[in-house]
Amino acid sequence: MRYGIFVNPKAGDTTVNEKRAMLEDICAVFDDDCAVYGLDTESPEEFRSLVAEKADEIDILIAAGGDGSVSDVVNAVDNEEALLSFLPLGSACALRDALNLPDDPIDVARQIARGRQHKLDLILCDDDRKAFVCAVGVEGKILKRREELQEDGQQGFTAYLAAFASVFGDMDRTEMTVSLDGETLDLPDVATAIVTKIPYYGYRMEAVPEAVFDDGNLHLRVFNENWASIVANVAKAWLGSGASQSHRQAREIHIQTDKPRFLHIDGNVAREGDSFRFRVLPGALRMWY
Repeated sequence: MRYGIFVNPKAGDTTVNEKRAMLEDICAVFDDDCAVYGLDTESPEEFRSLVAEKADEIDILIAAGGDGSVSDVVNAVDNEEALLSFLPLGSACALRDALNLPDDPIDVARQIARGRQHKLDLILCDDDRKAFVCAVGVEGKILKRREELQEDGQQGFTAYLAAFASVFGDMDRTEMTVSLDGETLDLPDVATAIVTKIPYYGYRMEAVPEAVFDDGNLHLRVFNENWASIVANVAKAWLGSGASQSHRQAREIHIQTDKPRFLHIDGNVAREGDSFRFRVLPGALRMWY
């Protein structure tokens, strides 16, 4: 079995040299039948190009980084039969919690080495990009601010909290029309709408506890309560304390907004617009863990 670890050099709080040292120990778990790629890449485009170039030479492609790194690997590989794994090195890592992976990367490597295949669903966003968690709303503005703070040297949860605090007073809402398999809902005062395949939303926040990775449905949760209730619901999500009243599910979801909103995909801002389409891709992701 040939393993290829594709590393996002900017993921998490560790330096490239620290990642390189850690990955030497991880490769040893795979009896050295393992190659490391990506530490010298300088952009997401270069990273995805490298994955596409090497994918056919490897049996199991291991994305090492955060949720965005996995997303980049998923979207770089054209082969539907490709086997992917995840080595969490990022700070939020919603996918780590969704797959119930250990916190220690060495333990994750050991689990991959003795793993098996799982067929999971993906979301197709705007007929263009595959994902496992998306959102439309104010969260995109928070992530844009987090990217700016990361460029200034802040990392991890500290950067996310600082971004949240800096834009909290400027987070306006929008009217939203949501179509779920043809059923139309008119929703007022929406702050954020999450479309997801997994319960988690990063930093162990269980935002959509009803979501299932392999049930053939998309899962929607809309936040349009008053700010006090939203903050309370976010706190409950971090505590993992129960289902959400606004949860709906469908195979196709179309969101239309009265104001331009940011779409974020797997932790990264994708685009700004007022119309967003999502469709489930049953069994499209072959994960090995």
